[in-house]
Amino acid sequence: MQDDERQPVAYVSDKVPEEKMAELIGTTKRALEGKRSRGVIPEGVWKKIDGRIFYSIRRYEAWLEGSWGYPLESNSSASQSGSVLLGTVSVDPKRLHIPKPPRGSRRQPIYALK
Repeated sequence: MQDDERQPVAYVSDKVPEEKMAELIGTTKRALEGKRSRGVIPEGVWKKIDGRIFYSIRRYEAWLEGSWGYPLESNSSASQSGSVLLGTVSVDPKRLHIPKPPRGSRRQPIYALK
């Protein structure tokens, strides 16, 4: 076997620390912390235990699949019925982004009709 080939790692537990989760999904620990603190990754996918953050690989994958919007198999009711994260993902509509005017720019005058 060559050194460049990687074998998939099988974990005894579904729960992994934040550092390992970042490595598994191909991001940095800091980026994962930011997503968690901004609420991008909902609580339920992660949990704080004894001051450390642990992620559930199974729940992360279920959350990630649910965030795609269009399921691959729309006729499959078995895959949709057993959702672990039911009710934890926000369904609020996205806010319209209105750009702020540049600093120092003059506002247009407002006239009142009498």
